[in-house]
Amino acid sequence: MLKLVEERGGIGFWSLTIATCGLWGSPGFYRMTGLPSSADLRGLFHRLIHPDDEDAQSDLWDLLRSGYAVDREFRIIRPDQTVRWVALKTEVVLGPDARPARVDGIVLDTTAAHEARQIVEWMQGRQAGVLRAIAAATWSAHPAGEIEMAAGWGHLTGQSAAEMAGAGWLDALHPDDRQAATAAWQAARTTGAPYRAEYRIRGADGQYRRFSGRGAPQADPDGAVREWFGLVLAMVDDPRDAVTDAAIGPLIRGARAVIGWSIQDLAAASGVSGSSVRRMEEFGESPRPRIRQAVRQAFEGAGIRFVAAGADQVAIEIDLGRFPRGYNNR
Repeated sequence: MLKLVEERGGIGFWSLTIATCGLWGSPGFYRMTGLPSSADLRGLFHRLIHPDDEDAQSDLWDLLRSGYAVDREFRIIRPDQTVRWVALKTEVVLGPDARPARVDGIVLDTTAAHEARQIVEWMQGRQAGVLRAIAAATWSAHPAGEIEMAAGWGHLTGQSAAEMAGAGWLDALHPDDRQAATAAWQAARTTGAPYRAEYRIRGADGQYRRFSGRGAPQADPDGAVREWFGLVLAMVDDPRDAVTDAAIGPLIRGARAVIGWSIQDLAAASGVSGSSVRRMEEFGESPRPRIRQAVRQAFEGAGIRFVAAGADQVAIEIDLGRFPRGYNNR
């Protein structure tokens, strides 16, 4: 039975006689540590413990010899240079004089469980990174419907945790949008359909900007809603901003040619550095929103607009009243 437990359970047994420092190990103990059965086990912990874990486990041997029970998890490096995670658990056995006489323990191979935790943490970290990149804020809600604003909301709105609690997050919405946002949330909860609402949010700077709230229920296998999870996504206030995202490279170069501007002329008119303009033209670098708006406004001030001309297409629109005769509006 002991052999079966050791082989199938990834367990090794050992015992330390405190008076003599004699250390006994079972076959499973030797198999897990990779040590030969003839090995002197007195220096076991110094030889096996991973260098990165030595400082945290430096007191381990002294505690065992002093008759203290321990419960630790650390890495070992076996003689074949493979690394394993192990859990060390002990109990103290008293002698006739009621003083610690022996420490009995087990060693469990926890490598698989530890690696599984690492994978989960890595996946969670990757998902959190994606959410930070695409969402202004995230939120969750209990099945009963109370929304809890999470990462990003306080930074976006300037609300404290107490201010956003319960229905307090609605105070950051434009008064004209609160009723529609609440109605959309109630409808989603009633039907179980994904939640979607568009509203204006008052930012920490006091300015209102348009956002889209999205959410979906997370259900148990029996279909009961366990919780809701959602995102708050920024929207484009001015459709021309979305157009200008594509108006890089040849379009900006063409617009400059129409009005006879050099790169430095555009830089001076927009307040954007010449190097930023050059990167947009030569490498198609998508500008940040502030730069995008500044470039657009500079061109509009000179009578040039970028407009949608169909699916995934952008055109230059010229204000003929601002140019000499002979220009074509195309």
